[in-house]
Amino acid sequence: MFVVNHPSADDNFTRIVEYKHLLNQTSQHTIMFVERSKDGGEPYYPVPNEENKALYRKYQELAAKEENVSFVGRLANYKYFNMDQAILNALEIFDRDNNIPKEGSVEKQPVSWCVP
Repeated sequence: MFVVNHPSADDNFTRIVEYKHLLNQTSQHTIMFVERSKDGGEPYYPVPNEENKALYRKYQELAAKEENVSFVGRLANYKYFNMDQAILNALEIFDRDNNIPKEGSVEKQPVSWCVP
């Protein structure tokens, strides 16, 4: 694994990348990149504080009123997704919007909801 995500308010960074693992290199040395979010400019990841959770709930209410529109992905869910989770979210929303039944008989909670 060459990328470890840290989408938590407890950490002062959002991601660590260790490049030697990308190409399965073996070395005593390494280069690591630490990505940090900032308050200014355009945020690329959600900051899960109470103010933003309240704002997200307002957006959810507005989105629920829209007909024939689906909001998908990180910004639509105000949640960090790894790429596999983002793809799963899009597929689940597609299935939901097209009334495609899930495999098996047990309905599961969608991955997209993160704010109680």
